[in-house]
Amino acid sequence: MFDEMTRLIGEYAPDEGAIETTFFGKDATAAAKLGQARGCLIVALRKAGLPIAHYAPTVVKKSVTGNGQATKQQVHFMVARSLGLKEVPKPLDVSDALAIALCHTQRAGRVVCEGRGQRKPEIEALLSRVVRR
Repeated sequence: MFDEMTRLIGEYAPDEGAIETTFFGKDATAAAKLGQARGCLIVALRKAGLPIAHYAPTVVKKSVTGNGQATKQQVHFMVARSLGLKEVPKPLDVSDALAIALCHTQRAGRVVCEGRGQRKPEIEALLSRVVRR
């Protein structure tokens, strides 16, 4: 996972990263695996020198659906609708990632990022045109 994330960062050269914070469910094994995966992604982003924004699952859900307690299906539907997609992206993890990206785009001016660097002027110009809810 780390190697693939490093490859993608090299290929697409993002200016920053956004990641969902860990939540604790009933399944400790799943939570441990999620934590390990999240750690790989954070290390890859930090190694690339990118600032990282962290969002709670409820914040992501609220920014995409208007309801912090929305179901996965509601989030997936709104991601497809917001992006003008004809169907929900598959696998469903793809729409989760897109939801985090949408949340970050909407909240970009209001979040404290971990890491260094300023946004490029063209990113600021793009974000200033985004309609905020």
